[in-house]
Amino acid sequence: MCMLDRDTIWPGLVMTAGVSASAVVALTSGSVALTALTGAGFIAGSWVLLIARAKRRSRRLARLTAEANRLAGLSTPQQVQATARATMSSGDGESAGGGDPRALEQALTTLGDRLGKQIKELAKKSRNLGALIDGLTEPVIVTGDDQRVIMCNNAAERMLSVEGSTLIGRSVREVFTREEVLRLHDRARAGQSSVEQVVLTIPGGRRTFQVASSPLPAAWGEGVYGAVLVLRDVTELAQAVQQQTDFVANASHELRTPVAALRIAIETLQDGGAEDPSIRDRFLSMCANHVQRLEEMIRDLLDLSRAESRQLPVRLQPLDVDELERALRTIFEPICAERGLTLEFNGLASARGVMTDPRLLQLIVRNLIDNATKFAHERTPIVVTVRVTPEAREQDEEQSRATMRIEVKDKGQGIPLAQQERVFERFFQVDTARTGVTGRRGSGLGLAIVRHACDALGGRVGINSVWGTGTTVWVELPVNPPTKST
Repeated sequence: MCMLDRDTIWPGLVMTAGVSASAVVALTSGSVALTALTGAGFIAGSWVLLIARAKRRSRRLARLTAEANRLAGLSTPQQVQATARATMSSGDGESAGGGDPRALEQALTTLGDRLGKQIKELAKKSRNLGALIDGLTEPVIVTGDDQRVIMCNNAAERMLSVEGSTLIGRSVREVFTREEVLRLHDRARAGQSSVEQVVLTIPGGRRTFQVASSPLPAAWGEGVYGAVLVLRDVTELAQAVQQQTDFVANASHELRTPVAALRIAIETLQDGGAEDPSIRDRFLSMCANHVQRLEEMIRDLLDLSRAESRQLPVRLQPLDVDELERALRTIFEPICAERGLTLEFNGLASARGVMTDPRLLQLIVRNLIDNATKFAHERTPIVVTVRVTPEAREQDEEQSRATMRIEVKDKGQGIPLAQQERVFERFFQVDTARTGVTGRRGSGLGLAIVRHACDALGGRVGINSVWGTGTTVWVELPVNPPTKST
């Protein structure tokens, strides 16, 4: 085997190897420089990107700060637009102001404080509004865009809600079934305000309401969000109007009947009936009876008008019982004599000198006796009983008030139970076909006059009647006891 010495045999190869090593070193140095340069460029680019992103974020912070200031009331929309233009032109949010996160934090803190105050103010206004609505005696119901109840007051809950439930969240068609109310609600949702009188059936019975509907404006602009319904109970007013209408109709009818009879009688006499003595006497008697009835009716109408007047003066003075009995006997003894009736007074002396209104008291007793003379059986007594209780207590003015009870009793057929509740209504008359009474026909106003006169004196009136036995009508009036000088 042969071997060669590398120093003598391969000198060129060694030299070549040395040159290649230098080149490698040089090449390696260049790569390092290039790598360093590339890294520096990457770092520089990253910084540029970071700075650009920071500027964008700064501009966003500036705009957010400006908007927060606007919402907080620290700047106007024009100032916000100016800030936006400044940030766009400068490219630096901080130079335009507001790019500092601390400025945004301060603006948001101010905004939060303002919002907190506004929320408290809104809550206060909401409580005040709720208290105001709950203070109303009329039921108030507010519906939203889905036609469900979003607000109501206590009066509405008491009147319309089922026990243990609430109206809130219920559909208006669940709360009301009457078409009139639903029609008013639909008009309000269409932007129209309306008022209509409606009869509703509620837990307390049938009542008449004046329903007013109005649109609920939308909070965010034009348009209608819901409807507001306000119900006012006008049952008593409606009844008064109806009673007034009935009164006029009944009065016209009652006046027309005797007037028509008088006209017929006069025409008969004018056509030759006066030549026959029997016909003449019969028709003249009929005229006299109808004239008397007209006089009584006119008197009763005037008495009723005075008794119903709220301005009716009550003049208290000592009662002269002797004068009262004398006046009543003068009026009714001739009437009682026609039918064999007797007029009796019991206990009248106990009321001597009590302080009351003698004029109203005589009006009450006169109508009670007049009513009894119409329905008492012939040859029976009409008894007027007077009692004053309790006795006066001079040491205590509060306890010195006494009660005077007056009863007028007749022995007639009585009043059917079904009709007893209506005897104090104007123009109501007991069915004579059922009572079998053929006496004088009244105007139907006497007991109505008694009721209103009792109201004027602060008293009350009632009736006790047994079919086939008779009737007792009583009144209880507060009176002052007689003075020591009486």
